[in-house]
Order: sequence, then structure tokens, then C-alpha cells
Amino acid sequence: MADAHARFGRRPAALAAPLMAEIERQAQSVAASADAQAGPQWGLMHKVLLKAKVEPVVIMRLVAARDGAGLADLVRWLRGEEVAAAVEAAPSGPQVEPEVMRAAMKVFRKRLRLSRLDAESRLGVGPLSGGKRSEIDAIEAPREYPTAVWHALVAAGRLRYDGKGFYSLAIDDLGDD
Repeated sequence: MADAHARFGRRPAALAAPLMAEIERQAQSVAASADAQAGPQWGLMHKVLLKAKVEPVVIMRLVAARDGAGLADLVRWLRGEEVAAAVEAAPSGPQVEPEVMRAAMKVFRKRLRLSRLDAESRLGVGPLSGGKRSEIDAIEAPREYPTAVWHALVAAGRLRYDGKGFYSLAIDDLGDD
């Protein structure tokens, strides 16, 4: 598998030994803490991973989902070990009425568009400051509709399930040119 398309994105340059030791120490702290008290440890883990130049999208998915197994895989990957891609299969879609699916897609597309606009409106990212485009391609499914609706949209080929509750458009045609 090419490194650019790996599960965790592009591998950062060789990490200094003290930084790698700090990452491993913080990962052990996250794994040892109870779920209720793990919040501060995940926050520190987030900061350490940013120092290591891990892609922010990967960090967001791990920290938001409190994915301990994914964090362990990331640490092994940062050490240079080959980590198999964990592909979560989307459940087969239940029967949902077309009107509900259409309305859910409308809400999903609006949320994705607003998430991108919010990311692009940050200071230093705008078109007049020479900034960059939003890299947001997946969001958590809006809670206005049950999970069965989102699974039906995946089965219909309208959305793609990216794992841990994140969905993206199968064909990204939002027109953010």
C-alpha cells in the first residue's frame, strides 16, 4: 500500500526519539485511564500528535471517537511498523422512504457545506490572505435522522461510510470552487 494512501495519511518525517517516547508515554496514559477521566489525557495526546505533524483529520477522528485501538495502531505506525488497514464494512441498508432519504441528504449536504465554510473562515485561511481550502471531506451524521437512514443512503450509493460514525459524499459535488 502506498504511504500517501495509508490509513493515517502521509507518514511524518522521522520523529526525534524524545518526541516518540512522549507519544508512547501519553498513549499508555490514555490506555490506563478510565473512560470517565480520559478527557485531559486525550487533550494532551492531541497536542503531542500535532507536534509530531500527524494529519489533523486523523487526530480529529481518533480524539473525537476516543479510539484507543486506533491510537495504538497510530503509535505502531509512527514507530515505522506496517499497520493493516482496518476497514469497517457499512451495514446493509434498511428500507427507508425516498422522501426521508432526500430530506436527510439535504441536511447532510448543508452540514458539510457549513462545516467547510466554518473551517475556511478562520483567520489566515480566507481568499484574501492567501489561505487554503478546507480539507473537511467527512462529517458525523446529523442526529435529526436515525442511523438506519444513513445506512440506507450508504447502501443506495449516495454516501460513503468512513468509519467511527463519519460519512462523506460518494460524489463530492458541492461546488466549492
